[in-house]
Amino acid sequence: MKNRVLATIIFLLAAAGVADTTYLTYAEHKPEVASYSCGASEVTSGAKIDCNQVLDSDYAYIGPVHLSDIGLVYYLALSMLALTQILTTRQPYWLGKKLRKSSLLKKHPWLKLATLSEVIFLISLAGLLFSAYLVYLMAFVIGAWCYFCLLSAATTSLIFIINAIYLHQRYLHSPFLLKKLQFAFISFFYRHLLKPIAFLFEAERVHNCITQVGVLLGRCRFLKCVTKIKLSFSHPKLNRQLLGIKFSNPVGLSAGFDYNGQLTQILPSVGFGWHTIGTVTLEPYEGNSPPRLGRFPDSKALLVNKGLKSKGAKAVIRELKKVKFHIPTAISIASTNKHFKTTHQQILDILTTFKLFEKSGLKHALYELNISCPNTFGGEPFTSCPRLDVLLSALDKLNLSRPVLIKMPIDQGEKETLAMLKVINKHNIAGVIFGNLTKDKNNPAITQKDRKRWQKLKGNLSGKPTFERSNRLIKLTKKHFSDRFVIVGTGGIFNGEDALTKLKLGADLVQLITGMIYTGPQVVGEINLEVALKLKNTNGKRNLNT
Repeated sequence: MKNRVLATIIFLLAAAGVADTTYLTYAEHKPEVASYSCGASEVTSGAKIDCNQVLDSDYAYIGPVHLSDIGLVYYLALSMLALTQILTTRQPYWLGKKLRKSSLLKKHPWLKLATLSEVIFLISLAGLLFSAYLVYLMAFVIGAWCYFCLLSAATTSLIFIINAIYLHQRYLHSPFLLKKLQFAFISFFYRHLLKPIAFLFEAERVHNCITQVGVLLGRCRFLKCVTKIKLSFSHPKLNRQLLGIKFSNPVGLSAGFDYNGQLTQILPSVGFGWHTIGTVTLEPYEGNSPPRLGRFPDSKALLVNKGLKSKGAKAVIRELKKVKFHIPTAISIASTNKHFKTTHQQILDILTTFKLFEKSGLKHALYELNISCPNTFGGEPFTSCPRLDVLLSALDKLNLSRPVLIKMPIDQGEKETLAMLKVINKHNIAGVIFGNLTKDKNNPAITQKDRKRWQKLKGNLSGKPTFERSNRLIKLTKKHFSDRFVIVGTGGIFNGEDALTKLKLGADLVQLITGMIYTGPQVVGEINLEVALKLKNTNGKRNLNT
């Protein structure tokens, strides 16, 4: 059934409902109208046709409001929604383009998923259930029937049935729409029930609990299958080949969540196309003094002060030998979080970790060199060009068997970033990741309330405060180095639109953590769905600006 034909039928039925309830409203509010003019007669069941008895009963009112008034508003709303569909060439999002950009959708983005047909369906469902209740009252409580009420019940039933058939056919032939509805439900459930409960507890405790749940899910084939059905979205257009590695989709889990590689078996089912383990250091480190994690909900950020918490390279390798990687996996490596007497000792610490993984026999796909963690004792020791050049020169001599990506700082200016990129360009480095945590307490994306709180705490921020800075550095790198580097965009990705922004600016892949904490695990599937839709609309072209 064509969309416009559907809308026309629903409009005509709603118009009949408007006429029905308008007459009842008129009769109710005009004292000179003696009755509702439907007569009274016995029927075979023993009940009788008597509109006056029904419409003058106590059940005909909700407080001081007569049901005919509510019915009139109900049918007017349906008729206006159906008329909007008739007048549009394609079914728009609820209330059209302007509302999609309003502050309401920024607070409740799941409303974007509600097209006019879904809104009509939900309204008519409510009307159907209420009509069923009124029919029950007439049959078993009042003991009388009303023609007008029965006409209204038949009208709203037809509207519901016609729209339900249309939506069933539409969802049956469109996995995109079905997944959108599924993700919207999970997102609503997570944000309004699970997240408020989780946010009552200390952040690191919740993180550890989530990790343990992920480990348990990853051990059961059935639970992995259920997780995949509920959270992931796959499509051939999401596939990409980079650095000789096949990625089923561009969305990865950033370093800093799966410290020691415990989640390798469940992350593919969540929908990730790749993920990063670590950051791993040569020597074990328990992490900085607690608290190591905090939440800044107003700024949509996490306060992070873990300081490269790690079991140590040998222990991580020992555990990873027991598992099989199902998606491309990166190993993030940095120097152990301790004081080094010389730069040479610190570089040797990093190189030793690389050597251990090279000799381990693990089937990881690539490396990440983390030079920019601001929560270590040494700060960011390799973000200066001379020291970076010395480190990369030493790394070149290892002739690593996997590509290396460098995790870049987020707070550097364009001049400093370009200088670093020119140094990196001289070495055997395949790509760059923008970027790490922000330590700038004057960041305009941070609310005044959170800024004052941050002044009293140790650690640096992830999430939305890093979004714009990451975008600028992605664009800068793409402009000056074209396709020289694989570019990974991370920082502030909370939905598909955020990921598409980074991809349009030049990122080849994206990563997230904080967005998943604030919006739910289904966000990975949502991002992949939005990217697939964009690629579908551009005939699969990699240039997403079209």
